[in-house]
Amino acid sequence: MPVNQKFSQKRALMKNSKKLFYSLTRSGIIMLTLFFTINGCSEESGIATDSLSGEENLTKANFVAKGGPNLVDITSLHDHDTNEHLFEVSEDEIPSGWTTFRFNNSSHSDHFYLLYKVPEAAIEAADAAGEPILDHWYNTVTEPFQQEWNPYIEGDIDFGTFVNNLFGAVLSSAPWFVDAVPMGGPGLTSAGQTSLTTVKLPAGTYVAECYVKDENQEFHSYNGMLDVIRVTDEASGKKEPRATMEVTVTQDGIEHEKSVRPGMHTVAIHFGPQPAAGYGHLLGHNVQLVRFDDGYDQQLLDELGAWMNWTTEEGFVHRAPEGTTFIGGSMEMTGGNMAYYHVNLKPGSYAWIAEVPDPAGKDMLKIFSTPFGREVQAKPAAFLDRKGRR
Repeated sequence: MPVNQKFSQKRALMKNSKKLFYSLTRSGIIMLTLFFTINGCSEESGIATDSLSGEENLTKANFVAKGGPNLVDITSLHDHDTNEHLFEVSEDEIPSGWTTFRFNNSSHSDHFYLLYKVPEAAIEAADAAGEPILDHWYNTVTEPFQQEWNPYIEGDIDFGTFVNNLFGAVLSSAPWFVDAVPMGGPGLTSAGQTSLTTVKLPAGTYVAECYVKDENQEFHSYNGMLDVIRVTDEASGKKEPRATMEVTVTQDGIEHEKSVRPGMHTVAIHFGPQPAAGYGHLLGHNVQLVRFDDGYDQQLLDELGAWMNWTTEEGFVHRAPEGTTFIGGSMEMTGGNMAYYHVNLKPGSYAWIAEVPDPAGKDMLKIFSTPFGREVQAKPAAFLDRKGRR
C-alpha cells in the first residue's frame, strides 16, 4: 500500500481513538485554570524555574491570552516497523481566528509543524484527480521533491541542477504550489519536549508538514508526516495574546530583547519581508529558540549553524547537535505577519536562530542568557497588566 494511503488511514484511526481522551484532558485543564485563577495570583506566589508540563504551559498561556485561544494538540509519533513519522492531531476542523498549537514531541527525532494555506486551485486539482487534498499534496509535491532530492544528495548532480529539476517536476504536477502560503506553526521541538505557538488563521484548508530528515536522507513528510486542518468561516472570538517579549526577524537579522528574566513568557515574533530569492535554500526565514544544555563554545555554535541548512547532507538530520535542545518558536511566515510563542525560561543560555544557511553570518544567531536563581519570587511579566501593574 502506498505510504500516503497508509498514513491517511492511520491518521483517521488515531483521531477516532483519541476523541474521548482529549475531551477529558480539556475538562481537566479548565479546572486547573480556574484553580490557578483563584489561588495562583497572590503576592507570595512564585513560579519555579524548572520546565513546566504541557498542561501547566497551557494554563499559563491562558492567563496571558485572557481566556486562552483555540487549542489544537499535536503529538509526533514514529512507527518503528514501517519507519513512518506521523502527526496525531486532536482537531481536524476549527473556527477561524487565534489558535494555539501545542506540540508534544514523543518521538526520538526533532520535529516541527509548518502550516501552508492551500490555494483553491489545489483543492480543485485534487477534486479533479479524485483524491483527498492530503494525498494529492503528497503525490504532486512531497513525492516529487524526494525523487529529485535523491540524485543530488547521492552526488550525481549539483545543487543548481537539483533546483532546476525540482522546479520542473513540481510545477508540472502542482502548478498551484507557488500560491501555497506559509502560515507559521510550532517551531523545532526536540525529542521529549513540548512547545506552544499561537497564530491567526483565516478560513481555508491548511496542510502541515515536517521536513526534518532521517539518516537515510528521506524527509519526514515523505514518510508520512503530513496533516490537514480545515478552518471554518465561523469566528472563534478568541482574543489576541498579550506579549511579554518582542522578537523581530528581517533580511537584516534577528532583533531581540537583551535582558530576559526567567519564568513564563509570551513572545511576539514579528516577520519582516522575506527575500525574493530566498537565502539559497528555497525558503525564507523563521525563528527558533534553542537551549544550550551545558554552555557553548565556538565549535558547538559552528555545528549548530551547519545543522540549520537542510540542503546539506548533515543539515536537518534526525537530532540537533549534542548539547542543544530546541524548545519551539515559529515556522516561516510571510512579511508583515506575527506569531506568539509561549515558553517557560529556566536560568541558562539560549539562542534565537533562523533556519538559514550560515545563520551567524546573516545575524540570525543571537545568544542571550537568563539569570540564575532557585525561583522567581515576584510575579513574572506574563502576569502583569498592560500598564505593568501586578
